Amino acid sequence: MYILQQSLVFDHSGPRYVPGVQPGEWTIFYWVRVLFSRMAQAILYEPALHSLAIAVGMTAMAMILGSILAWLIVRTNIPWRGFFSTVLIIPYIMPSWTIALAWLTLFKSERFGGTPGLLNAVFGVNPPQWVGYGFFPIVISLGIHYIPYTFILLRGALANIDSTLEESAELLEASRFEILRKITFPIVLPALGSAFVLTFSKGLGEFGTQAFLGLPIQYYTLSTRIYSALNNRLYGEGYVLSLILILVTVATVLVNQRIVGVRKKYTTIGGKGSRRKLVDFGRWRWLITFLLAGFIFIFVIGPLLLLGWQTLMRYEGQYGLGNLTLHYWIGKSDPNIAEAQAGVFRSPFILGAIKNSVLLAGTTALISGLIGILIGYVIVRARGTVLSRMIENLSFMPYMIPGIAFGGIYLSLFARSWGPIPAIYGTFALLVLVCTVKFLPYSSSSCVMAIHQIDPSLEESGAVHGIDWVTRFCRIVIPLAKSGILSAMLLTFVTTMRVLDIMVLLVTPKTRTMTSIIFRYQSQGFVQHAFAIMLIIAVITLTGHFILRRLGGRVEL
Repeated sequence: MYILQQSLVFDHSGPRYVPGVQPGEWTIFYWVRVLFSRMAQAILYEPALHSLAIAVGMTAMAMILGSILAWLIVRTNIPWRGFFSTVLIIPYIMPSWTIALAWLTLFKSERFGGTPGLLNAVFGVNPPQWVGYGFFPIVISLGIHYIPYTFILLRGALANIDSTLEESAELLEASRFEILRKITFPIVLPALGSAFVLTFSKGLGEFGTQAFLGLPIQYYTLSTRIYSALNNRLYGEGYVLSLILILVTVATVLVNQRIVGVRKKYTTIGGKGSRRKLVDFGRWRWLITFLLAGFIFIFVIGPLLLLGWQTLMRYEGQYGLGNLTLHYWIGKSDPNIAEAQAGVFRSPFILGAIKNSVLLAGTTALISGLIGILIGYVIVRARGTVLSRMIENLSFMPYMIPGIAFGGIYLSLFARSWGPIPAIYGTFALLVLVCTVKFLPYSSSSCVMAIHQIDPSLEESGAVHGIDWVTRFCRIVIPLAKSGILSAMLLTFVTTMRVLDIMVLLVTPKTRTMTSIIFRYQSQGFVQHAFAIMLIIAVITLTGHFILRRLGGRVEL
């Protein structure tokens, strides 16, 4: 409601457009400007078309490839399926713009990038603009990043299909297409619907990839337009665009619920008499394994190797062995290199950002885990009541607000004091608050699933023996829901470490994070520093993932 109210009053830029008005006066000027003015095409309609096209393209790519990969891992007899299943999750653990920056390393154009990319420098190939920047590379980069959404969800759905259902249909002379349409597809439809919502809504609000691959050629989307407006203090215009982006995202979720919402409660297989028959590829399985390994090397391992190579290049764009150096990791300030920027491990500026990011991710993960288990408990134990439905819907609301718009809302809310509530813009507390609220849907969903698995009779037995609720909750619920709590903490930690769209508007020199530093360095042309920090994010994230897995056993994202 606050952002809607702010879009209907003049901000401090109002007198620039309408002489004589006072900030705070009611108006529909910004709505008219965004929707109907001569600038509407550039401000709204063209960026909105770009955002929708990107979301459709990346969603189609992620769902098609994710479905194929899930089927190969779960339903066929290819070797090393466990290894492939683990490695295919790495693109989600990494920031979404990792592949985007690796793409620039390969296809950067001298015209827009300042220095040549690998293809240009080594082979003399000058890629066309549409290959290096704009719609095509954005779709490819985001599609690869969000493959794990479909892969993880469909992997679980396919694993629960009893092969006897399909075999029975074959005995009744059903064609493969009929089996797919009437048995397999209805069972995995809820998983596909969830994958569609997760991917499409994320694609609409994605910022980092669209900024790195779009802004150099002025290819704007809704998220980059919102960033531009809010960063230039055009708050009224930014709020209108934010509301439009939120409405589109909410509409996507509602449409999905309308189509597959009823079937999300579809029970696929019971626990007895179930078996899974793997498809035998025979001698072709080694060729398929080779192709799958090639895909993983190119799109998962390859980008990390390219970024690592870039951090060792003394001068960007020179790919000879004589150009290799460790300066950008451990070098002292040198006026002849990178405008006297010291290496990442010698820069107090960067070390402070690393400390802030780790502290922010750890604090947010801990708070989200504690709040998530309480919300999950209320939702499950009060299932069917108005309170349960209200809490469940409210806890999911932050997910439907794109990150760049969410950051803009909190920027406007806490830039000034509200009665006894002080202005906390520029403080670490604001970053913790924003990340905790934004990622609450992840932790609450994980904890809801964990509480569902706990038999209420265990708590009832404790109540019969006179044990109070707090003791029952701490001694029974939390230990039994440990896996769900750790999953919530892990997902929140990973997401907070790599988030950029929320941070880009909220950080200050005192609260800078690694992702905000990467965005700054990349924009200023210090790509070696940016890539080095990105690899540090990867190492810290994977280390946190490993530690939490060790604490709680096998924890799935």
